[in-house]
Amino acid sequence: MELAVKDVHVTLGKAKIVNGVSLHVGERQSVGIIGPNGCGKSTLLKAIYRVNPIDSGEVLLNGQNVTKMSPKEAARHIAVVGQFNELAFDFSVQDMVLMGRSPHKKMMEGYSEADYKLVEDTLRKTELYPLRQRSYLSLSGGEKQRVILARAIVQQPELLILDEPTNHLDIKFQFEVLNLVKDLNISTLCVLHNIELSARYCDYLYAMKQGRIVAEGAPNKLITKETIRTIYDVESEIYTNPITQDLAVAFLPTRRK
Repeated sequence: MELAVKDVHVTLGKAKIVNGVSLHVGERQSVGIIGPNGCGKSTLLKAIYRVNPIDSGEVLLNGQNVTKMSPKEAARHIAVVGQFNELAFDFSVQDMVLMGRSPHKKMMEGYSEADYKLVEDTLRKTELYPLRQRSYLSLSGGEKQRVILARAIVQQPELLILDEPTNHLDIKFQFEVLNLVKDLNISTLCVLHNIELSARYCDYLYAMKQGRIVAEGAPNKLITKETIRTIYDVESEIYTNPITQDLAVAFLPTRRK
């Protein structure tokens, strides 16, 4: 599955939030978007998965315009793990995850034995199996985040969109969730607040500021102290972690004069 976002503009209220953004996610490629709060990252993602209307531009999945797809057809191709996962109605954890199979079902078609097996396997992978009968509303923020990820996994999408998927997660589960996503071996588009995690788990990065893409490239090329200064207006030093050998960022606090 290939995603092509072409010159997309999004206005919310009277404010232009996304201004002429173009990006590409290749087959089985993991692409990240970084940038400061309020730069339009989440608004862009919501435009891609059809929550926010697009003023102009195109979002194409394998050449097909997503705005021309039915909601069910779009859900067969795209799964979303968002930042905020509150519900007005309560379901068990197992039922929440099972809903991920709905886009693949015809009207009045029930769930199959294979559906239940997929759900069970996914609950075990995400360490949610002991919580399968728990009320979703009774869970912590991090547990809810893992439930939404599990639901996205059983949806078996070709493109997975993640908006701050490690929000509310303990350090252990931050790594486990991102490893799970990587192991899916599908196309992913992800917004991560943590630059080092973005560099570790993404093949390619786009940097946003004030609604525009201001830089793009492989993590080791994009993440420089010049780019960090441009995007976040802060000084930094980029180095290699001596233990993990991963790219690391040290932010240098600015002293008030």
